[in-house]
Amino acid sequence: MAEHSPMDPIVPVGFNLIAPPGWDRIDLRDDSMNDSILRIVDNSINQLPGDLPKDDVSKLRMELFKRLKKAVRKAAKANGLLLYLPVQRVRSTLAPASFVVSQVSGAGVGIQPNDVLGALAAGRGSSEPVDVDGSQGTRIERVVPPSDDSEGSFSSRRIEYVLPLPASSLPRWLTVTFSTVGDGDPDSEFTSALVDLFDAVMTTFRWSYA
Repeated sequence: MAEHSPMDPIVPVGFNLIAPPGWDRIDLRDDSMNDSILRIVDNSINQLPGDLPKDDVSKLRMELFKRLKKAVRKAAKANGLLLYLPVQRVRSTLAPASFVVSQVSGAGVGIQPNDVLGALAAGRGSSEPVDVDGSQGTRIERVVPPSDDSEGSFSSRRIEYVLPLPASSLPRWLTVTFSTVGDGDPDSEFTSALVDLFDAVMTTFRWSYA
């Protein structure tokens, strides 16, 4: 391994953040993803009332597994690294929200981060510059209508942080994308509270170097 002088820039090898209480994560690069999904499903089912009929519990367990499996496939297809989602029920309900961390690579050396950030933000909703642990990135906010393959009929509120990887010799960015349907109204107080929760999570984001 090459040695670095004190003046050499050091590229992060990862990141850390503090997820909300009652949330869990699935490593989308891990071969044991199914084990993680089953752990989350079992945890959720164990929170159900004990007097539910066994047939209903079995149906709920299968439905939750299918939904999580679909969410994992979708996140992994989008170059996802980690998927975070709520697993602790509040008033017998799981918060309808999740966020995924992905890595994006540029086309080659010489691409300016600001050009990429501007291109990503163009036409995708409102955007503003953000400083996240020294990375000069962009926060993009928009409302996304339900897709054709969506199981629900509600629009989702989506927040995306796009962060250039510090000191990288190649153009690379990390994106952290949050999505929620809230209570069905993208502008409601409940939906906005979930967005505020995600923004609070991003204040805990730190690059890791070892």
